[in-house]
Formats: sequence, structure tokens, C-alpha cells
Amino acid sequence: MTLALAACAQPRAGGAEPAANTPTSANVTVAFVGVDVLPMDRDALLRDRTVIVRDGRIAQIAPAATVDLAPGTFRIDGTGKVLMPGLTEMHGHVPGPDDPQYAQDVLFLYLANGVTTVRNMAGDPWHLDLRRRVDSGEVAGPNLVAASPWLSAKTAEEAEREVREAKQAGFDLVKIGDMPRAAYAAMANTAHALKLPFAGHVPFEVGLVGALDAKQASIDHLDRYVEFLVPPGSDVTGRDPGVFGSGWIGSIDRSRMHDAVQRTVAAGTWNVPTLSFIEHLASPEPAETMIRWPEFRYLPREVREAWVRAKHEYARRDDFRPEAAQALVRLRRELLKALHDGGAPVALGSDAPQFFNVPGFSVHREMRMMVDAGLTPYDVLVTGTRNPARAIGTPDAFGTVAVGRRADLVLLEADPRADIANAARRTGVMVRGQWWPEAALQSRLQEIAARRAD
Repeated sequence: MTLALAACAQPRAGGAEPAANTPTSANVTVAFVGVDVLPMDRDALLRDRTVIVRDGRIAQIAPAATVDLAPGTFRIDGTGKVLMPGLTEMHGHVPGPDDPQYAQDVLFLYLANGVTTVRNMAGDPWHLDLRRRVDSGEVAGPNLVAASPWLSAKTAEEAEREVREAKQAGFDLVKIGDMPRAAYAAMANTAHALKLPFAGHVPFEVGLVGALDAKQASIDHLDRYVEFLVPPGSDVTGRDPGVFGSGWIGSIDRSRMHDAVQRTVAAGTWNVPTLSFIEHLASPEPAETMIRWPEFRYLPREVREAWVRAKHEYARRDDFRPEAAQALVRLRRELLKALHDGGAPVALGSDAPQFFNVPGFSVHREMRMMVDAGLTPYDVLVTGTRNPARAIGTPDAFGTVAVGRRADLVLLEADPRADIANAARRTGVMVRGQWWPEAALQSRLQEIAARRAD
């Protein structure tokens, strides 16, 4: 990909010559010339366009033959390439202040994989300053949507206080953990009053219906859907529901799936499925083999070792049944397909860095799993582009290639609608108007790998 960039990025009249190994300044006017645009507001490819980016936003999109570039414009030859919106990781994690270098490395791993926005779930006050530093260009990384620290209040009063503190601190949403029904109700009422979304897990006492009735902004990991599929009155005495309902998988009634979908549609609650989290947990592939995947060279050794231990510990649990784990994988794929086909809103998320999900890289693994679940590549791309902008409540800010949108873009070698794997065949990434050619991305990735080498 580096050689391809060098070959296609020759200057023409009116354009400045690109530097292959360094990103541009964010205040430089950039033109993608002769590129095919995948706008993601519709399933179509706009052929041979010039897209001009100025002051961090898309300023013009027009047929290439009609555009004359102003002197000093940074020109990128897009001939034969596809320009699409950057991807969003709707359930990501950024490390906290204990290891600032690791946090910055994680941000760059997202960016290097075309992820230009991350909804950081389970935050820390330190992330608010990190968000500011990213926005200012001091730290290279995707746009951050900052969730509060994990909220697991024990009482209604505690829940109300923590929501108000999250709002006052400047968090974008409340991250839900486990809590009693009364505390959840107080949390929801306070959050709605303050216009602060709440999202994440669904407490066991609340259940799927309670979360949907409360208009939870998103349910992540398909949490509590399996429990809902178990008919009322079923004998589950002495059986813990386990990880995302895995302990009750043998008692489900698939005929209840339609009701679950209809309730979700009526509530308008988003789902962030994170298929990969469970699929990696349930995979028969040995943990020692999984951490030899190429992307693991970018993670600290202690993280890799912890994930290996966790997979072994899960397999040794008394309630672990390999056949039940595989049944859960199949059911979650069915749920995703049913939700999508039924019109329930879905947004892309993989839960990284968690359990063999390396930031950025895991989004592409997640998208392949979503295709395997029955969604088309275009359907999956929608969940990672325009849908997150809608889910976050800023549908006109990003997620499509349109004039006025924030210039978060990915330049690809081929159309990802033909093969979702093409979404990883990058020529470069633009975030907030700053262009990172693939050579510059790879150079920084090599630095991270060297830092993490054993």
C-alpha cells in the first residue's frame, strides 16, 4: 500500500506535493482528485469526483473535470480509489492515567485502522482532558465520545448524585453497570431530566423490558436478550444466567425473538452487538495461538498474558460447556440478523481492548462476523458510519461524505461493498481534516511495535 501511494500521489498544476511519511497539518486545504466516493447516505458510488477539505470539514464535492485547485492545495490522486467516511467504534475503551503512553498507543491503533470516532465506554475524569488534547491536535487519535466511570449505584440517592456529577464534569453519557431496580429508575429519570444519555449493560433486576421502557440509549453486547428469550415460569432454579445469558441458553424459546425485536424498535434503543467478545471467548482456538495474531505485537505483554489467563480460567469454570458457548455464538448472530431485518437500530462496536480485541483491528474482525451473521457488507458499513452519528445524536456532524461534514475519511484501494475486507485496504486516513498517508500510519505502528517488543 505504501508503494501504491507513492505511485498515485504525483502533483499536478495547482497542487502541493504530498509527503509520503508524514501527516499533513490540519489547517492545510486538501483535495482528493478523481476519486470514487462512497457517501454512505445511499448505496451508490459517485465516480470520478474531487473532494475538497478545508478547515477540518468537507467544503466541496464535484465532478473532477469541473474543479480547478487553488494554489497551495495539498493534492491526493484518488484515481481508482474509494473514499468513504471513517468508521466508529461504539464500544471502545481507552486506558486511563496510570499508563498515558499506552492510552496514546491505543488511540493511534484505532486511527491507523480507519476508526475516526470512538465512544469510550467506562471512562475516567482524565479522559476529558485527553479528549481536549485530541481535539486540539496535541495527541493523534480519533474523536472521543466520553462515557462516565462505570455507574453501579446501590441506592436511588447515590444514582441520582452520580448522574448529576457526570453531567457537571462534562461526560457525554452515563455508562451503566449493575444496580438494583430502584437505583436504575432514579438514574434514568435524572439522566432524562439532564438530557444525558445512558448506555451499556442492563442490570439483571431491570431486564430487557425495563431497559427498553426506560429508553436506554444503547444496549451493548446484546445484554439480557437471551434472558428475555427464556419464557416466564421456566425452571432456571440454581442456574446462574452466566456471561450474557450463556447459562440459560438451553431454556430459550426462539418464538419470543420477534417480540424482543418489536419492543426494541418501539423503544428506539440502539444495539451495539460486540459479537467478537463472545466469539473469542467461545472459540476453540487455543489462547496461545490467538495472541500470535499479527496485531498483538502492538499490545503490552502483560495485556496479552492476562487475556490468555482469562480464556483458560473461563474454560475451567464449572458452568462452562463448549457446546453451550457455541450455541450462544449462533444465537447472538441470529439476534443481530433479526434486529437488523426488523428495523431495530444497530451500531458497530467490538469492545476493545478487551479479550483478544486489539483496538482498531477488532472492528474489522467484528465487521466480518456481522457479514457472516447475514448482513450485507453495505449494511455493516452503515452500522459503522452514518448509524453511529445518529446514535450519538449528531447525524449531521460526521458519518457520511457530504459538504459540511467533519472531514473524517478513509481512502481505500477497492470498494468495501464488494468485500468487507476491502475496508482494511487503506491508502490513508483523514481525521478532522488531517491526512495520514498509509506510510505515515505504518511508520508510527512500527514505533509502537518496537516499544512493545519482548
